[in-house]
Amino acid sequence: MISVVIPLYNKAHTIVNTLQTVLNQTFKDFEVIIINDGSTDNGVEVINKHFNDSRIKIINQDNQGVSAARNRGVEESISDWVAFLDADDEWHPEYLEYVFKAISSYSEAGMICTGGIVGDIRNRYNVYYRLANKYIDKIVSVDYFENPGVFGHTSATVVRKDIFGYAGKFPLGMKRSQDLACFYSVALISKVVYIGLPLSRYNGGVEAQTTSLKNESVIKHIVNYYNWVMRNYQKTNMVNKTFLIFIKYNIRHLIKNCVTRKDWDSIDYFYNNLDDNILSLFFPFEKVLYCDKNRYALAVLWINITKIIWRLHRFPIVGKRIDTKKIPSKYCIW
Repeated sequence: MISVVIPLYNKAHTIVNTLQTVLNQTFKDFEVIIINDGSTDNGVEVINKHFNDSRIKIINQDNQGVSAARNRGVEESISDWVAFLDADDEWHPEYLEYVFKAISSYSEAGMICTGGIVGDIRNRYNVYYRLANKYIDKIVSVDYFENPGVFGHTSATVVRKDIFGYAGKFPLGMKRSQDLACFYSVALISKVVYIGLPLSRYNGGVEAQTTSLKNESVIKHIVNYYNWVMRNYQKTNMVNKTFLIFIKYNIRHLIKNCVTRKDWDSIDYFYNNLDDNILSLFFPFEKVLYCDKNRYALAVLWINITKIIWRLHRFPIVGKRIDTKKIPSKYCIW
């Protein structure tokens, strides 16, 4: 059995479509746990009106945030494996079938990820693929930190329940990147298996999809997420050097965005609040370079050079042109 956890908050307008994609699965041995996180719309009524399936369990709680809702769903689950799905995303009918195949083939795995389609709910055919070219139509063990942006998305991730607990679950109170903090921590302590087919669909442009935060609040939560993951890395045997390469690349990318916007306050916040173990990964001159308003062009040039070096590793790249001819036609656009 696989447990499916869906946090629900004011998604009455999308939950029927999302839930139908679960019930349409070719793999039938699953339960669905919906955590109604204090919704103020009629989402629960809509579910009860459209579905009468004993595999669906709805749990109501006061609004505590998506992390608390997902954690509660895992706690209530009865399976060793938990699949996460947001209330406005979708699965291909063979999603769970492929996940089960991956679990059966890699008994030592702690996390299963699939490729996906990224689209807009307002135009179903305006999409791009979140796939690693070299793994298309394969089920393989991967180094997750080659590029989590390719391998990872909440609605395309399934975790082993015990590993999820060891990794610290979804961090509470984090308003941004809480899913990344959790999945990175899982990847640090377990084998990750990737299914190179677009079996999940992220729908952008959905009403009530994103909580608006001021820029300074976003930066705060991003720093918290990096520090959370680094603390968890420090608890491991610290042999995953790809993780360190990725963290440096990712933070430099964020700093480049700040430099381009001339957002010096955010750069100061990074350097004043990032964990010392993270800051030690960078050359001492970088802080001087990034904080010098008169050298922002040189700062951008330096970061671009480091990106070129990163690409020499030939890791999968987000947005890279996908060889769609390798994708079986029934998985292309659905």
